[in-house]
Amino acid sequence: MKCPYCGSSRIIERDGEYVCMDCGSVLGSVYVYDTYTQSSPLLDSEEIDLSPIWRTIDRNIRSNNSVRLSIYKRLKVINDRFRLKHESYSMYRAYECMAFIARSLGIDNQYVEEAKLIFRKIMNADNVSATYYQAAVAAMLYVILSHNLPVNTKHVINVCKSRGHKLTFESIRESLAIVKVKYSLRDRLLSYVKSGLTKLFGDSWVTMYPEAEKFLGKLRKPMMQSKSPSTLAAAIIYCISREFGYKLKIEDVARATQVSQFTLRDYVHRLCRD
Repeated sequence: MKCPYCGSSRIIERDGEYVCMDCGSVLGSVYVYDTYTQSSPLLDSEEIDLSPIWRTIDRNIRSNNSVRLSIYKRLKVINDRFRLKHESYSMYRAYECMAFIARSLGIDNQYVEEAKLIFRKIMNADNVSATYYQAAVAAMLYVILSHNLPVNTKHVINVCKSRGHKLTFESIRESLAIVKVKYSLRDRLLSYVKSGLTKLFGDSWVTMYPEAEKFLGKLRKPMMQSKSPSTLAAAIIYCISREFGYKLKIEDVARATQVSQFTLRDYVHRLCRD
């Protein structure tokens, strides 16, 4: 469909009307009003509202039940076709969401492909109430956690919020419960340590990493479980760097590891030996 005034093909539906996005011209009414266009295209629980066209038909065939039933069946077919199209579009948007998270956080594309499989597993589960978008984010978090990628879950949520989505970890908890994500806290901490050491010291991380493992091995499990993995890893990096004679500022470590310098300072005071 093209705009007859400016020739643009960027036509959208708003309030039951076709509107050109380039020149703003109203091109005409939509005969079957699509309620999806008034909300997020990933809300998969909505139906197309056929009531406007149905009321018009009903007035004309009120006295003939057989004709009414025939038309109702045809409208039901239209509704089913629109729903199929909507679900396909929602799948596309869910995949695009996973790709965007990966690009924003530097995650390799191979993990996106795995996340797509997890996404389908979530959506095929019985009695799932999660939206396509929530399931997509949950699938990416599953891959991040299960592979111990040095990506903070808070960063994933913030990336989603940057696109205007109101998302919290609680809203995707159900989806994560479906796939029963499992991960090693120790391995996850070490993945953050390795990432931070690489950013701060380059190839020298190889000689410093064993000391980080030893340092982590001395920590009690309650200490590990009660702290933010990324910030605890940053504190370990700061502590062992002092043992190697480096004089890093807490601000530099916080910037490289993307954690709060104030929280990091508190962790350092508890962990590092003066």
